[in-house]
Amino acid sequence: MHRKSHQCGLLLNHLGFLLGFVILIGDPNVAIASIHDYTKGVFVPLSNSFFFHGGSEGHYASSDRHSFIRFESVTFKRTKESTALYHDKQQKTGLVEAIIVESQDRDKIGGAYFNSDQICCTAELHVKKYCKVGEVIINPRSDNSEWPKRIQTFFDGKNEETSMVNQTVYINRTGMYYVYFMFCDPDLDSHGMTTISGRTVWQNQQGFFQYIYSTCLEFLYALVQVRY
Repeated sequence: MHRKSHQCGLLLNHLGFLLGFVILIGDPNVAIASIHDYTKGVFVPLSNSFFFHGGSEGHYASSDRHSFIRFESVTFKRTKESTALYHDKQQKTGLVEAIIVESQDRDKIGGAYFNSDQICCTAELHVKKYCKVGEVIINPRSDNSEWPKRIQTFFDGKNEETSMVNQTVYINRTGMYYVYFMFCDPDLDSHGMTTISGRTVWQNQQGFFQYIYSTCLEFLYALVQVRY
């Protein structure tokens, strides 16, 4: 067990986030929640965007809202220097977007569907009515225009911090889901690092798909057990 715990710890540290599993045991169903913690996570350049990987899990669809991704106390912090161009009463002086996408829809993020390698909407693409300037480009699914899911959080005035509204996104289609935090405004990065703190809770009523963590499940499941 000690050797397995060491190997799992190395794997999780390499991925850059703390992954905690909580087993919620009830009658008649079992719900399993995975917690992804973010502590001053740093955004990195990706094409013309800035990107932070918030996690990925396999989810089964649930009609009774037992499968979901919940955002808790997620806060973004920018540098004081990056606020220099704004005044205190100015609104929407910076935008960070949380993007939730199912694996088979990942090509709907960015401009691939109109032959562009851009991830963020530019003024030229905005004029062509492909997208809104300053936002991540998303090509909605034909059967559900709300997916991939976009959640926007704005900075206001000269504030150095802003927080997402705590909210839950329910999963109604089985698949592998990813959470990306992204911004398009280079001013949020030009004077130092914009960071993210907080956590997401990923609950799945029927258990998670076995991906790269399958060898660690026995160890992780034993960490915490509480009655639902």
